Amino acid sequence: MNPLQFGDIKSDNSTCGEWVLVKNRENTEQSTLAKVVGVCDECEYGSIDLSLGGLGELVPDVPFQDITFNSTSAHTIADLTDPINPLPVASTPISPQDLVNVVWTLSDAPNISPALQPQPTPTQSSPTISTTTSTTTSTTATTTQAPSPTPSKQQFTGRATWYSDTTGFCEQSYSQSDMIVAVNEAQMGKGKEMCGKKILLTQKGSSVQVVVTVVDMCPSQYCSTGDLDLSQGAFKKFADLGKGVLELSWSWM
Repeated sequence: MNPLQFGDIKSDNSTCGEWVLVKNRENTEQSTLAKVVGVCDECEYGSIDLSLGGLGELVPDVPFQDITFNSTSAHTIADLTDPINPLPVASTPISPQDLVNVVWTLSDAPNISPALQPQPTPTQSSPTISTTTSTTTSTTATTTQAPSPTPSKQQFTGRATWYSDTTGFCEQSYSQSDMIVAVNEAQMGKGKEMCGKKILLTQKGSSVQVVVTVVDMCPSQYCSTGDLDLSQGAFKKFADLGKGVLELSWSWM
């Protein structure tokens, strides 16, 4: 799992041990269930790192077990699957990045008899760029309106995601049920002057308003100007965690 959605393994908010249902975006009939067992430091937000077995279930026509992966290779999976002039699998190392375009969501654990549980074995894994989908749960978070918030005149709009940490840039501990936020690096700056400031969040077409406190910074490789990374509690005021990404407007208070 990518670092932001994997979270801190020492806390109760990490996705370590959770199961995800992964589907091939181009053919959603091809899917696999995978258990989160580690963090992929090179993976961007929304991305996951699957075993070769998992990749094979998503794209059964591609012989992933026979492919050689090399992070410095300029060749990609497309070079091996080109319908007109494919390169030979046996002699063409490819990059392990962007192997399959998938959608995924947190899922219940599969119902497997203990006697049939596979024993973990080291496997070569390959990251795939993915996006999140809505979960199938029928439970929705109850929304509350912040008491008479007074925003500043300047409004910002950007992507809002969620993360799992319980401490960060501002060097204070917090809970994922707290109404807190990590501000993008461009607007947070290098210092800690923004720590503790309040932000009013709104969503177009919704009457929900949520006030959050700045406790962290979201690095530029994950958050562009205008983007925010919310605690799970704050995110669920607007949508289930399986939504993954929201478009929110916000302002300093």
